[in-house]
Amino acid sequence: MDYVRLREYMSGEVPAKMLAHIDRVVKLAGFFGEKYGLNVSEIKLAAQGHDLFRALPQKELLQKAKDMDLDIHPVELNSPVLLHGPLAAIELKERFNIKNPQVLETIKWHTTGHPEFSLESWAMFIADKVEPNKIAKNSDLQIVSDIAGESLEKAALTYIDIRINEALQLGLQIHPMSIHTRNTLLSKFDAISNSGG
Repeated sequence: MDYVRLREYMSGEVPAKMLAHIDRVVKLAGFFGEKYGLNVSEIKLAAQGHDLFRALPQKELLQKAKDMDLDIHPVELNSPVLLHGPLAAIELKERFNIKNPQVLETIKWHTTGHPEFSLESWAMFIADKVEPNKIAKNSDLQIVSDIAGESLEKAALTYIDIRINEALQLGLQIHPMSIHTRNTLLSKFDAISNSGG
């Protein structure tokens, strides 16, 4: 299964507006992949599948998660939109026979990030956050896009910091995976800094 065939399948199920967002993410993720010499076909497949269920109502996401016996974190219970990545990963594996574990993990954790993300995963993650329409709606994301030209991981850390700060200001819960991911990235950069790298 490649991203072109997956898009054909998805086009009958995913709203046009969401497909347009996915198309922009696929294009930008591919650009990042080429820039950094990564596995572009893997990145584009993850980008194509990441928002398979993003347009579903929150109640439906929650019910689908229960039907699939998914472990639901209390933060996800309060904000079921966080389940769209894990649910998409399961659906893509079972229904579309996508077996690449890295593609599936990228999709599963594309909202929060993950401490063990590869550069391919970060390329898709960042593309999802800074595709042109999202920057047009939130100019604060431009800095993330700018940093991505130098380092995908530093761009990811910047993005996660922005989102955590927003959540704290609004009194919202933060998914523990976002915090774990942030701390892992921070430790990595601290180690590089301390080694003089």
